[in-house]
Amino acid sequence: MRQHVENPYASILFYYDLYPEHIEDFGKIKKVITSRGVFALKETTMNRLEADEFIHAMRKLAKLNYKQAIPIMPTKYGEYTVATSTHTYYVMPWLEAVEYMGRESQEEKLATQMAVIHRLTVKTQAFDKGQVDESFQQLIKHWEMRRLELSRFADFAERKRYMSPFELTFITHAHMLDQMAIKAGEHLQKWYETCVEKEKYRTVLCHGRLSRSHAIFNMENEPTLLNFERSSIDTPARDLASFCRTNFRYTMWSEDEVLRWFMCYERHLPLLDEEKELLCGYLLFPEPVVFAVESYVNDRQGQSELQHVQRLEKRLISLRKVQRLSQKLIVKQEES
Repeated sequence: MRQHVENPYASILFYYDLYPEHIEDFGKIKKVITSRGVFALKETTMNRLEADEFIHAMRKLAKLNYKQAIPIMPTKYGEYTVATSTHTYYVMPWLEAVEYMGRESQEEKLATQMAVIHRLTVKTQAFDKGQVDESFQQLIKHWEMRRLELSRFADFAERKRYMSPFELTFITHAHMLDQMAIKAGEHLQKWYETCVEKEKYRTVLCHGRLSRSHAIFNMENEPTLLNFERSSIDTPARDLASFCRTNFRYTMWSEDEVLRWFMCYERHLPLLDEEKELLCGYLLFPEPVVFAVESYVNDRQGQSELQHVQRLEKRLISLRKVQRLSQKLIVKQEES
């Protein structure tokens, strides 16, 4: 809801020589109306290292002449962020959202832009076994801990004489979830073995959380991307998996729809077989259900039993679709 805000941001805006006539609050974004125009002030919790990586990503995109990321404005001292004891701020031009009227889905447009960024920044890295081993083992350990959490919750529920609706729903699908966790580990192992064999792998600049809530579409139905605060150098599979997980919730998606996202992506940067293995690993691991269980255990007062069950059921439906999707993504070796 829009509200008029008295000017608690004057000291931040001073660094930009901006003197607000009016500020409207849109949560983390403040719409700043000045005699010089209208600007967006973003309030974040980025620490110094995260802010440096964010600015590095924005400069890299600007240097590569990528036009569809919203520019970050420098202060009068040449800095791109302003930090206080609690928050980090940056300023952008204000863009008005236009209702999307394109024939393609918004996700297809966003997948295309992700691919363009990945193509512009892709690098083939020599395989540093020590470094990759560390990341590989960290992920394996994380997944093992998450799988154990689900197993413990199943044991807890089965020992009860009367299960709650949430527990009963979970137990009904517990075996499927465990099998998905095992399958995710197998895909991860195949990615690792192929990288060891090839002695190389690819990295790209990842947005980290690309979704329709982090894009503003113009009259031509083309997106301008924002919120690169979680950007990093990583495998394209990591960014694609995050993109899928984030955007699954916007529609009752089908496997064919998501395959269209990948088709849009691969027009610009075809995925390698091992990257598809890694992508399937990320998507198949039932992390969304782990979050649903944690929320149920720790936040019983915040939502009703029905709301917790509905969230769990929605994520279970999504994971069943992911199972079918992964089978279509991976080209069997004997077929290639």
